[in-house]
Amino acid sequence: MNPFTLRACAKINLGLDVLNKRADGFHSIRSIFVGIDLYDEIEFVPSTVAEVTCVPPVTTSPDQNIVARAQALYAKRFPSDTQTAKITVRKRIPTGAGLGGGSSDAAATLVALALINGRPNDDITQRLLLPLAEKLGSDVPFFLQPGVSLVEGRGELVTPLNLTIPWTILVVCPGIHINTAHAYSTLGIVGGKPNQLDVDNFRNAVDNQGLSSLTLINDFEPTIFAKHPTLAHIKKALLYNHALYATMSGSGSAMVGLFTGMSQAVYARAAFADMEAYICAPVNASNLIL
Repeated sequence: MNPFTLRACAKINLGLDVLNKRADGFHSIRSIFVGIDLYDEIEFVPSTVAEVTCVPPVTTSPDQNIVARAQALYAKRFPSDTQTAKITVRKRIPTGAGLGGGSSDAAATLVALALINGRPNDDITQRLLLPLAEKLGSDVPFFLQPGVSLVEGRGELVTPLNLTIPWTILVVCPGIHINTAHAYSTLGIVGGKPNQLDVDNFRNAVDNQGLSSLTLINDFEPTIFAKHPTLAHIKKALLYNHALYATMSGSGSAMVGLFTGMSQAVYARAAFADMEAYICAPVNASNLIL
């Protein structure tokens, strides 16, 4: 097989309920994930030698990168698959921002290694890869087939919603790195709490292209905003600049605004000239092969 490139997309969260702390130490969540067209590009050169290069580096050594861990896990699970790859990850998705870049890179790597070894990208292969994705990280299963999905459990329960998001998405990244594990520890959630995310309400908002009746709450915002007031200011600025809805993605620090169209998002982006800001659209899995 010739070298090829996959685009590993970012995601945003629209609503994020943290319901309880599980016996395995993880938390149960309920959230709507939306894949967006902010990508890392990953080149795969089929080889018998595993190798990972990340530009710019995000770990002290290449073997600490989640892509290298995905390679090793795939090789252990499928010892009869003789091909691996020399992999170059070109990072564009900001790290520590709640956008899932590392998880997406890992999922793309699993998919690519399956393709290199002659496994079709179908439902059977997806089921084979799912246990590996779960071991690599809570967000990785979603990125095997990114789109618009309800994500539950610790992230392994992914239900596609078959919706087309009608809004233009502005993602503002202030350069604040949030440690996800620490963010969970600040919530103080042990027992159960009521679920606030109403999927039917969200579907109705999408169908009617209106957000006035939509209630989507990110449980991380109170504690993260208290520690990083800049994020609360960004949310207010997004709403002031005519976002229909604004939220933090995941445990932060990326802030997200939904707008009626491109011109409104371009206007709002000017308010964040000193930060990384990306105007994005939703994606699906078919968008990811270059």
